[in-house]
Amino acid sequence: MSYLPLTFEASDIFPRKCITLRPGIHIMMSSGILENSLERKNAATASIFELSYNRRDALHGEVGHKTVELKPGYASLGFLNQACGHSEYDSGVKIHLYSIWVSPTVFNDFCRAVVGNSCADFYTFQQGAYYNCNFKTSPREESILYKMDDCFNHDTGEMNLLFLESQILELMSLNLERLFGKNDMEHAEVSLSRSDIDSLILAHEILLSRLQNPPSLLELSRLLQMNDCKLKRTFKHYYGQTVYGFIRNQRLEKAFSLIENQHLNVSQAAFSVGYTNTGHFSQSFFSKFGVYPSQLARR
Repeated sequence: MSYLPLTFEASDIFPRKCITLRPGIHIMMSSGILENSLERKNAATASIFELSYNRRDALHGEVGHKTVELKPGYASLGFLNQACGHSEYDSGVKIHLYSIWVSPTVFNDFCRAVVGNSCADFYTFQQGAYYNCNFKTSPREESILYKMDDCFNHDTGEMNLLFLESQILELMSLNLERLFGKNDMEHAEVSLSRSDIDSLILAHEILLSRLQNPPSLLELSRLLQMNDCKLKRTFKHYYGQTVYGFIRNQRLEKAFSLIENQHLNVSQAAFSVGYTNTGHFSQSFFSKFGVYPSQLARR
């Protein structure tokens, strides 16, 4: 295992898994529900880049005296240089967090691979002890993260590390393109109120728990006590897709997993995620993945 320049307090949740994919690239997966309130301290002992994705409750902390919020629906990019941090968590908080750690040397190699000969490197973006920026996740990212969720949730001790590495490299590529394509990283994110964010996270959980029979937009807005027009607008801003687009993508991603990993047939997978018309399901599946579910089932 190559050296990872971090110090942190380990537990059965933080991190649950720590994997070295190649020298200079690590991934930590933290997950669980906190039984008690918790405060954690951590530090980077040398320069390092972090790409984080939070899949459950919003998390808050401080790194290098800067406030940091990790929330679902966003990629968080951090450039650290011997920065110390701490986080506080309330009991009952649900944790599902991916932290991808990349050394400056490997990060610079990635920069050259994405944009060719460029004078930009890790130290172009690093500002003091810590610099952070956030980008809304794209549907492509959500698809990758769903596959990673499935990979970790069904880990039997023989995880496909090549597959995992390919997904992480794609996430790195997507975010480097954003970095080099943004003229003003300070405005990469438009803030919502704390109340709005809490409502959108609850909407996310409700939709995932009711994929087979999702609530109507009006019902969802009533559950959240939010105006339906505001819900449509803020949901798309926060998650990068409409409520119905989110439901459709999550249904198809789950169906893909059911066919590929649990070997359900096309009809079983379609009905499991709420489709009553297998023809419509097959066409939607093909539009998203470029393969018909019947072809995937025969593999």
